[in-house]
Amino acid sequence: MSFRTLVLEDDENTRQLLSLLLTKRGHQVFVFDSPTRCPFLEGSTCSCEKEQPCFDFLISDNLMPGMTGLEFLEIQAQRGCQLDAHHKALMTGYLREQEIQTVARLDCQVFEKPIDWTSFCHWLAEGEAEVLVAAR
Repeated sequence: MSFRTLVLEDDENTRQLLSLLLTKRGHQVFVFDSPTRCPFLEGSTCSCEKEQPCFDFLISDNLMPGMTGLEFLEIQAQRGCQLDAHHKALMTGYLREQEIQTVARLDCQVFEKPIDWTSFCHWLAEGEAEVLVAAR
């Protein structure tokens, strides 16, 4: 099975690293350097089917031009995105108190920069197992 993963990251090296890592793990990766360039943000409602999310995973940097990753996650939630909360990850160097509250409300995994890639891969493996079980 191929996992569908959306990556939002403005740093080219991190984008390439994530894309390579995910591709090697069997993911079909959709990569954008800004949430504002992501076509999945278009429209007033999410294009997910009622019970099937558009993606299996959403991995986003937080501080990017035009919109933060957290703002993107919040908009997707408001639009009715069906993506499992445990399959969303936010990568950041710093969160303000209000952002911490939003992360908690959205039940999103946070990876502080510099990224601990062992922890990231462990989170990913757990999510992949959940997606495979759900697909049966």
